[in-house]
Amino acid sequence: MKVKLYATLRPLIGGQRSIEIDAGPGDTIRDALNEILEKWPALRDELLQDGDISPRIHIFLNGREVRYTGGLDMVIPPDADLRIFPPVGGGR
Repeated sequence: MKVKLYATLRPLIGGQRSIEIDAGPGDTIRDALNEILEKWPALRDELLQDGDISPRIHIFLNGREVRYTGGLDMVIPPDADLRIFPPVGGGR
């Protein structure tokens, strides 16, 4: 499964725009995050807080924030689009 990461998270995965993981349909978001953190442990402090998704991080599955649609235990459907966004600021 391809996972896209944005902005300040990219340097923590070697500057890539996306990563490939084995987790996919039938697994949970928790399974996917566990695999991501096993392969890229530098992401742990950014993505998690007290064992849950950090309030600063937004994880979207097929365009919907997983925090409001099942959280970490949400099952990944076929043809899933998973994207992880850090907090974003700036501008005038």
